[in-house]
Amino acid sequence: MAASTYHFLHSGLHVRDHLKFLIFLVFSLCLSLSPAFAHATIRSEYEVKAAFLYNFTRFVAWPELESAPGGTPLNLCIFGTDPFGDLLDPIRERKSQGRELELQYPNELSGINDCQVLFISESQQRGLSGVLEIARKHRVLTVSDMPEFVNRGGMIGYVKQGNVIRFEINLKAATDAGLTINSRLLELAIRVLK
Repeated sequence: MAASTYHFLHSGLHVRDHLKFLIFLVFSLCLSLSPAFAHATIRSEYEVKAAFLYNFTRFVAWPELESAPGGTPLNLCIFGTDPFGDLLDPIRERKSQGRELELQYPNELSGINDCQVLFISESQQRGLSGVLEIARKHRVLTVSDMPEFVNRGGMIGYVKQGNVIRFEINLKAATDAGLTINSRLLELAIRVLK
């Protein structure tokens, strides 16, 4: 075998070994980063949902708040397993409609009576009808990312279109509870049930 042929074959094997190593390295790197990417996606999804939750408080009128003293807070509650973690913490420092926002995490149904906005976690799916009934009686705006939430009587339901978080509104459920939703919020919804 000529020296040039040997060198060509040997360099070809050497290049293939390098390519295999690079492919393995890239694959390993992707595997090690995928949980971080998944976590970042989930976190950014709930960052968007948290921002929406705050903005919903600005476009809904509660009859009892309109007649309440100025120092009365607007209570935003999370019922069930909290998917937001620390993402809602900045809300504690904000105001909406001239009222300080307070975060509450009721453990029992009786605890939702003092809420103006209630995010209902997916962990509450089995008892959803009972939660919605109590919320309606106490004029609480209900929000969730459960599938078919507005079709089941919830007021604002998050929906995912591709990678974009949007929302639907059940205007009839809100009106039946005595709440008024601003037309600007209705225009942003991808679907409004009347």
